[in-house]
Amino acid sequence: MPEHQGGDRPAVDATAEISRPESWTRIMGLPIGWFALLFAIVAVCAALGVLPTSMLAGFAVVILIGGLLNWIGGRVPGLRNYGLPTVLCILTPAVLLHFGLFPTSLAETMDVFTDGGQIGFIDLYIASLIAGSILGMPRALLLKAGARIAVPLLGTIVSVFLVIGLIGTALGFGLRESVLFIAAPIIGGGVGAGIVPMSGIYADQMGGDAGAYVAQLIPAVIIANVLTIFCAGIFNGITYKGQQFFLGFNGNGQIVRVEGGADQFKSKPKPTSGAFSVLLVGLTMACTLFLLGTLVAEFVPGIHAYAWTILLAALIKIFGLVPEAFEDAVSTWFAFVSSTLTPALLVGISITYFEFDELGALLSDWRYPVLVVLAVIVAILVSGALGWLVKMYFAETSVAIGMGMTDMGGTGDVAVVSAANRLELMPFLQVSSRIGGALVLLSVSLLIPILG
Repeated sequence: MPEHQGGDRPAVDATAEISRPESWTRIMGLPIGWFALLFAIVAVCAALGVLPTSMLAGFAVVILIGGLLNWIGGRVPGLRNYGLPTVLCILTPAVLLHFGLFPTSLAETMDVFTDGGQIGFIDLYIASLIAGSILGMPRALLLKAGARIAVPLLGTIVSVFLVIGLIGTALGFGLRESVLFIAAPIIGGGVGAGIVPMSGIYADQMGGDAGAYVAQLIPAVIIANVLTIFCAGIFNGITYKGQQFFLGFNGNGQIVRVEGGADQFKSKPKPTSGAFSVLLVGLTMACTLFLLGTLVAEFVPGIHAYAWTILLAALIKIFGLVPEAFEDAVSTWFAFVSSTLTPALLVGISITYFEFDELGALLSDWRYPVLVVLAVIVAILVSGALGWLVKMYFAETSVAIGMGMTDMGGTGDVAVVSAANRLELMPFLQVSSRIGGALVLLSVSLLIPILG
């Protein structure tokens, strides 16, 4: 048998070693002892005041803190399926900072890294998300199912805006506040793809600081997410034996009431790794597409660069303007970003944007939670009814469109389909979160001048 000589060590498959699932002994694929060592290095730098406000330090801080909180949330049975990892990442750093328990040097590094003018990690994440989620979506989902899905999707957006706006006005909460700060964030696609670009649109068109707007938008999304997952569980409970309360109510996971519906709309398996050149092309295309959206916004003011980026990505996908290999490259890059950097983004948002004074003021008004609950209920019922009218199943359309729009985006989508026991609906929830969220961003860009 061959012998190892000197300091030679046996070859190790790095991918197999690091890609192991998280457990009580592994965080981010690392043995917990190694993770603790890396975390300790950052903590010592922060304690000694030698932590720079740079991209290098920013990546280390947000990835390690986000990874730890995501790991803690994932270890809690039951609650981990209801978005606990996401909630912990959003709330914990802000809570600790509010009570003086979070190192100031860490907070400064995270603030500059997340939304600093010279770094802006948040722009990288959003550009990757927009380009990857749309270009990586099955073309048949946009073309063949587009007309059918458009009815409940557009109808839900209009109905939620109208109902919440009118009821909010009747209750004295205000039309503008009801539409822009309750209805829009709830159906806007979650946190990273929804309220973050939405806050930028608000700051750009209404003035003020984007961080203050995020603090006003996050509570509605969190409350709606919990309620939506609860409703998904109820739908599973009343349909798991195939119950039909009326013709076309329950499709048992099939969304379209015509033969050959859902099979045409399955997404490609999301890649878990890719060649370095593929990731490089995906990163470059995502960033360049965002710059193109910024360029268009410069010449066509009134609509934010994020919204133009969404429109451009949709046009590229629909008309096949780039090779499929390029689309796959962007999708691969997005898969990497969304699966590895989402917790990092959320803890950065927590420190950079979350304001507890705003949160307390919102929740102290009884009209606020009432309008949030109504928004979720309207979205679920209207989407189901409109879907039924265009020969889709009521229950499945309610889950895919209504709940897909009112959950917290990616993690919320997973929790909803799990609670509803309808995993096959995931592509349709992605349409709700991404395309629906994009339409909401476009809508608020147009509504702000009207609502004043």
